[in-house]
Amino acid sequence: MATGQRKRTKVDKSSRTSSTDSPTADSGLPVLPENEPAEEAFLISAGTYERILYGLEGRFVGEQLTLKPLFIFPAHIGCIKSVSIGGRFLASGSTDEIVRLYDLKKRVELGSLHEHKGSITSLHFHGHSHLLSASEDGAICIFRTKDWEPLKVLKGHKGPINDIAIHPSGKLALSVSQDRTVIVWNLLTGQRASRTKTPQPGELVVWNPSGSFYAIAYATEIQIYNVGQAEPTSTIFSRQRILSVLAVAYKGTDYVVSGCQDKRIRIYAIDGTELASAQCHDNRIKGLSSVDMIFPDGSIKSVVVSISSDGRIKVWRLADIIEPVLKSAKGASASDALDLKIEPLATYNADVRLTCVSTSNNPFS
Repeated sequence: MATGQRKRTKVDKSSRTSSTDSPTADSGLPVLPENEPAEEAFLISAGTYERILYGLEGRFVGEQLTLKPLFIFPAHIGCIKSVSIGGRFLASGSTDEIVRLYDLKKRVELGSLHEHKGSITSLHFHGHSHLLSASEDGAICIFRTKDWEPLKVLKGHKGPINDIAIHPSGKLALSVSQDRTVIVWNLLTGQRASRTKTPQPGELVVWNPSGSFYAIAYATEIQIYNVGQAEPTSTIFSRQRILSVLAVAYKGTDYVVSGCQDKRIRIYAIDGTELASAQCHDNRIKGLSSVDMIFPDGSIKSVVVSISSDGRIKVWRLADIIEPVLKSAKGASASDALDLKIEPLATYNADVRLTCVSTSNNPFS
């Protein structure tokens, strides 16, 4: 990224609104069109403890998937804790309490956002029109990307926010906090829809692709919730600490994937059954993301990107993880979970301690 064109975003502090103000016409997030697969290439962005921001292009050269560095540069003065890609925009958040913004198409830094007074813990774009940021200060900010104005500041937690997730419709968002609550936010009004106690501080939260359920990850448990229900429909018990979680769909069935302290990726049915696991890295798995792309044979397939403290960024074909489960005997118990031996489609060694990852199938739109 060219830093010579850097500018700091100007924000009129008096224009800020809180969750108690009347809703504005821009409060609601637009419904996104159906997600299109990456035709030629997809983008991986990863943050690090060393404050360096990585950008890799995944592209098939013949039958081989390659990972090519697009940018590598120091982005913050603190550990990078979250990254997100929304169309042509990239955002990174750090313990330095700043959100940095980049234009991927022009390859320039746009500026920075200074709304928070604590480490940035979670960033999520909704399409390319809005960005949500969460922080240890207990607040969530909603920004409009056309001018980076803060449309809303959502306040409802009494402790640091660990993670947020936006419903695919853009109408709802979830936040989990150290205060042992999960809040459902109505993004159409900018108001809190519900606040529910959790048994432990929720560390991660994700929606499934269709938005019919969400998963909250704790240290060694994952609870599955249906929309509108206060009690979990199932609980996943992990033998290892959970550091990353992803909800995926394959052939019409939903699964939960976790990356753990013991270097393994685990796959679960939504009823809580562990179906399979595979040792995928040489150190703990810090992040997971997924993207659809068109393979050389013309088929559309999902790939999973994993990052680890070992410095490796790896890309896996989702079918290689799920198909052995489908072919195995039905009705297997958790003790019969498959021990998979799978090979990545591609690997890149960043040789740093990776902390977070985001992917995009259309990064320059």
